[in-house]
Amino acid sequence: MQRRLITFVVLCNFIIGHVHAQQMIKRPEANFLNEQLSAQLLNQTMALSDPSLIKAQAELLRKHYDALLAAGFNKDEALKIVIAIASRNEN
Repeated sequence: MQRRLITFVVLCNFIIGHVHAQQMIKRPEANFLNEQLSAQLLNQTMALSDPSLIKAQAELLRKHYDALLAAGFNKDEALKIVIAIASRNEN
């Protein structure tokens, strides 16, 4: 009985050690991917924060609004459409 218990404990330790080693192997890969994603999001945020890009986006939305008014939409309808366009572009 005692021999079986020792065998069981040794086997459990081996399995736990193996699982722990597998997790340690996967962690650097996950950390690498997290770091890459973080860097990408930071670069994207910095690029989208460029004042010339923000100004260009505002001018484009204004052109949409003016074109909608010229096409016969009233101010409220045109504004709602432009808001929908701007919301779609954020996602």
